[in-house]
Amino acid sequence: MILAIKDGQFHKINSPVKVVEIIRNDNHPLVRTWMVKDAIAKHRKLFGWKLIEQKK
Repeated sequence: MILAIKDGQFHKINSPVKVVEIIRNDNHPLVRTWMVKDAIAKHRKLFGWKLIEQKK
């Protein structure tokens, strides 16, 4: 599960593809799945979204 947090918005997401959809809807149409995976792996923010992967 991936947690996406930005400005009080909080999403629990099951796949990086859904994360891409949320970020694209936040006016960032050029985001790609590899960018999401890279941001999670390197513990970085992506377009202001903090992405945290939680193990089950």
